[in-house]
Amino acid sequence: ALSACTTMKANNIREVSAKDVKGCKLLGDANGADAAFVGLSASIGSKNAKAKAMNAAVQLGATDVVWTQTGTSMTNEWLGKAYRCK
Repeated sequence: ALSACTTMKANNIREVSAKDVKGCKLLGDANGADAAFVGLSASIGSKNAKAKAMNAAVQLGATDVVWTQTGTSMTNEWLGKAYRCK
């Protein structure tokens, strides 16, 4: 069964720019995609994809995320790097 919504886990992760994570430890990729909702439903798909990416960052123990790509109406992919900053 398709789940309509991906729930973002509670977190205190900051969405920052690359300059804000100098001196922080790169933990890995925080990526999310949702191909089920495109076109007119793109805002739902983008929200789901971002939630998936943020949940990946939570799993890694991240404090900060730097987005390299934010969801577009065509792809609904959120690509980011998860960091732990002290």
